[in-house]
Amino acid sequence: MSSSRREFLKTAASAAALGTGMSLAGAVGARVDETITAVEWGGNYGNEMKKLAAKQSDVKINWQLHAGGAMAILPKIKATWPRPGIDLLTGWDASWQAIAREGWAEPVTLDKVPNLADIPKKLLVRDGAGNIINIPRTITSLIWFYLEDKVPFQITKIEDLLDPRLKGKICFPVPTLNNNLQMVTMALHKGGDERNMEPAWEFMKALARSGNIGRVAISDTDITSSTTSGETCIGIRSGPGAIEVGRKFKTRLLSKMDKESGFRTFVLQEGWCVLKGGRTDAAFKFANFAIGPEANAEFNQAIHAVPANMKSKMPDETKPIAFSNEEMERYVYIPDFAYLSSQLDTWMKRWEQEIAPLL
Repeated sequence: MSSSRREFLKTAASAAALGTGMSLAGAVGARVDETITAVEWGGNYGNEMKKLAAKQSDVKINWQLHAGGAMAILPKIKATWPRPGIDLLTGWDASWQAIAREGWAEPVTLDKVPNLADIPKKLLVRDGAGNIINIPRTITSLIWFYLEDKVPFQITKIEDLLDPRLKGKICFPVPTLNNNLQMVTMALHKGGDERNMEPAWEFMKALARSGNIGRVAISDTDITSSTTSGETCIGIRSGPGAIEVGRKFKTRLLSKMDKESGFRTFVLQEGWCVLKGGRTDAAFKFANFAIGPEANAEFNQAIHAVPANMKSKMPDETKPIAFSNEEMERYVYIPDFAYLSSQLDTWMKRWEQEIAPLL
């Protein structure tokens, strides 16, 4: 989902497991020039993609993990351009807007990625020249959730987050995680939106002063570890992540709450882009394999998300984050991701100046 800054002090073990050795079992026999460097998210995402990639032998992969969220790697690419050392980059809506502006992506065509024909056109992002730059693999969402056995009352509205009974129970992300959609939720509820965030900042100050935030998350790993350890029990994260927590704990997903509650759901897509100047043919070859109907279904079932390929089967477990057209209108807000990505630095600085001292 992601958009989001992940903390690698807490994913070092995952990085070692996924990144050290740097090639996949099952890739024996692949030519040296068919070895690519791919950046992937850690945890379940990386583990499941590694399993999937091991089922093909055409392309060997040097795996790296995002040192933070999808946006955190962009300054590094800019600093090393035109030789970033990355062929295939995992990202989401916000990433593609930034990459399109920079002109870093190799154009995607049906000749290069035939399975793109089975991806909904509305998921495709184009640069200023009209070129497709992304290869969607997952349709997911960002949702609020809580562990029912750990919360002393049923949470039904955003204002409940200020309740004294929730002292230390909220895990709240910094603006660079989730593209600050957690605060867009508050802005929408208080009469603003992503372009008018003042209502959100005022609510955020009250929430920080309340003492109800028990952990500030700078990565998805923080949210997982904090909620599953019992340190906190309320948060906002990707739908697949919340579903995973729900497999072990009695969890209420606030993905289909009326607008009046303030708990809005954000639908987004994740996937890849191929960066210019590297082993583009091999990168496209692997991406095409991974978004094939069976492969895409297998991967998304494993991470509890909705496959991007329209020919893939969708497991029942993902129904809480699958929306009909009517449900999209009722529960979902789709923000201006390009605008969000342009504001992250400003919002993070404001967080450090105005919110962090209150925590």
